Amino acid sequence: MNHVPQKIRRIAELIPRHKTCLLLTHVSPDGDALGSLLGLTLGLEAIGIRSFPVCADPVPPTYRFLPGANRVSAELPSQPPMLAVAVDADGIARVGKFGPDLERACTVIDIDHHATEKAFGEVRWVDPRAAATGEMIFRLLHAMRVPLSPDIATCIYTAILTDTGRFCYSNTSPRALSISARLVRAGASPPRIYRELYESKSFSASRLLGLALGRVNQVADGRITFSTLTQEDFRSAGSTADETEGIIDHLRAVRHAQAAALFVELPDGAIRVSLRSQGKTDVGDVALRFGGGGHVNAAGCTVSGPMREAQERILAALIDALAQE
Repeated sequence: MNHVPQKIRRIAELIPRHKTCLLLTHVSPDGDALGSLLGLTLGLEAIGIRSFPVCADPVPPTYRFLPGANRVSAELPSQPPMLAVAVDADGIARVGKFGPDLERACTVIDIDHHATEKAFGEVRWVDPRAAATGEMIFRLLHAMRVPLSPDIATCIYTAILTDTGRFCYSNTSPRALSISARLVRAGASPPRIYRELYESKSFSASRLLGLALGRVNQVADGRITFSTLTQEDFRSAGSTADETEGIIDHLRAVRHAQAAALFVELPDGAIRVSLRSQGKTDVGDVALRFGGGGHVNAAGCTVSGPMREAQERILAALIDALAQE
């Protein structure tokens, strides 16, 4: 592994010293979070390391096709391993209820591509140049000489595909495309993965999309589009909060929109905010100001309600972000 960067080499040498490993990712998991979590889970088990993937929130329906998705638990194992690896977490607070347990773990490895100051644990590998954390998981497994199975390739390809906006965001790099090609050669099926992610919506999710689009609005001379979903909307559509995946992309696609926001009322009255942008508008910085995180063009946070006050605070911050371009 002489050509492998020192940080990757250290992790690749540390993990095999343990027989079991706890793997975690952030709350409200997206494609990169789950693809990285499950790709690493399957990769470690391929070399004999028993792995326990956990997430504070359930796997959204969109990602339940991923190999191993049914193994993601909302609870820690009765005897947590001495080694824990957090992927795509963007800060220990983002693993939710597992934060205190993670801080008590003997050895914690943080693998992330978010460009913030929230890295944690004894070993920290943060690479903002990576298009997705999945790209980093690929490099780690390669350094550990883990053979790529079709299942591992499917998970990591999903991670990269979703975090690059179907290879359309500005973070789509030659390395991300090169790795994706290798994943396809290893058995990842682009048409199947695309179909599962973007063309397999439930009837209730489609009704929910209709409600969101029916009240889409604009501010800042059309440079910001936004919409809302309430608990009553979920009841009306027969849907759940984990079926909002992809709605924000429809708001982002409105002509001349530089930023988009989707406000979702949660059962406890808090408001979950999904943010997207075009070009240099940094919605990751906006989310960070409200305790969330993400990237320049895709981010999110959860703020206190009521809905109108949440909208006013977030939209004001987005307008300020546009003014700073």
